[in-house]
Amino acid sequence: MATLRGDLLERYIQEVEELGDAGLYQILDKGRKWDISETLKGGGSVIFPHAYLRKCGDQIAAAVHGCLDSGADQVLALGVVHMTTDEIKRARMREKAGEEISEEPFWGVFQEVDREFSLFPFRTLWNAEIKRRGIKGPRLIERYPCLVNRAPEKLLGIEELERIAKDSLVVGTGDLSHHGIAYGTPPELTYNLGEKGKTFARENIVKCFEILKSGNYSDFFAYGYEIQSDSKDVCSILRYLLGAMSATILDLKLVDTSSNFKEDPSPSWVATSLVELKPT
Repeated sequence: MATLRGDLLERYIQEVEELGDAGLYQILDKGRKWDISETLKGGGSVIFPHAYLRKCGDQIAAAVHGCLDSGADQVLALGVVHMTTDEIKRARMREKAGEEISEEPFWGVFQEVDREFSLFPFRTLWNAEIKRRGIKGPRLIERYPCLVNRAPEKLLGIEELERIAKDSLVVGTGDLSHHGIAYGTPPELTYNLGEKGKTFARENIVKCFEILKSGNYSDFFAYGYEIQSDSKDVCSILRYLLGAMSATILDLKLVDTSSNFKEDPSPSWVATSLVELKPT
């Protein structure tokens, strides 16, 4: 795995400052091309990405509009806990090996995680759109499940999350497939940014949600590690809270992430996806 170049949250904050209100409103307008409010009203959910707003902000904006247009009084947004410290990285390796990790300090559901950026783009567009509409908006509750380890029903804090979910619309973020040199893909197996890469990513994501629909969390985690999805925790918790759902990929993009890492290892990309989830 490559080494990150600096603090990603700072880069996200800088991007928002450069965009300003006008730039954020343009992104929010682009997100109107998808309407998922009826799905959310019907007990469904949505997975949205958390790469840079300039790259996939319209996908995130669609989730914001869907939540606000649904008429919900309360929204529970599930965020990803990234491997930004050595402590989390070691815990993830133990999780990958299927070890017992309930003694790990990052095992559980957290209200916030220091320097975590996964819900920052969503929260930014959420606040901007509420400001533009001149409304109070629903109550937004953020939670960060971490180290689910194939057993969402055992995760520390799951009871509180179940209580919140009963009175909430539930959505989650996730960059569902990472690929390339920066993520440890052998050079001979890499795909460049292009149609072949998009097809590869789409097939991976479709299969991932087919496994999740069955409720087989062990197989879901194994495949999630294979395609380097960062939403194994979020998607498992969504499945546990809301039950089986059918997934439809409304939009998929490949976002070049090589500049996030030292020495700009290329090709390196993340598949940002807007995924609509409907109860079965």
